[in-house]
Amino acid sequence: MNKGKKTRTHIIEKSSVLFNKTGYKMTSISDIMDATGLKKGGIYNHFENKDTLAKESFSHSKNVLKEKYYEAVASKDTAYKQLDAFISIFCSLYENNIVVGGCPLMNAAIEADDSKVDFEDSIKDGFSGLLNLIQKIIEYGQKQKEIDNDLDNQQVAIFILSSLEGSLALSRLFQDKSYLESVIKQIRSTLFR
Repeated sequence: MNKGKKTRTHIIEKSSVLFNKTGYKMTSISDIMDATGLKKGGIYNHFENKDTLAKESFSHSKNVLKEKYYEAVASKDTAYKQLDAFISIFCSLYENNIVVGGCPLMNAAIEADDSKVDFEDSIKDGFSGLLNLIQKIIEYGQKQKEIDNDLDNQQVAIFILSSLEGSLALSRLFQDKSYLESVIKQIRSTLFR
């Protein structure tokens, strides 16, 4: 990787943390300059404007998570283990292990709900990808007779993702993982009776 690409990657990686923790509107170019150690011209040499950088930073966070989810789930041979792997990656958002600042999809969605961001389609795409992955886990479990065939996999996937996101928000707000743990217990009992 040449120096220009390394610098661009460095800017995206540092900015993605700032944007996810502080928000896309609240993060200033000065904040990005401090985090990257670059001057304004060094940043704008690689990105047309802050919105372009925000969009690419969000895509970076989304893709890092997407890779982790798919990699974790693909390596498991039962729906129970696949769900457990999915949940493990999701719980890393509480612990800031993979992405710092909570779920980048939810953070961006909340911000997009209040004001326009240039990458709403990418946010929707990220959530659709998670819902699809959860549905595939449920379908696999139904085929393997681990999960009841009467469950509507689309509705249950929406319930699971919404419950996980909400409990993550509560856990991060109260600095208490028990909200997340309670929802995970309920999800497991709903799917695997």
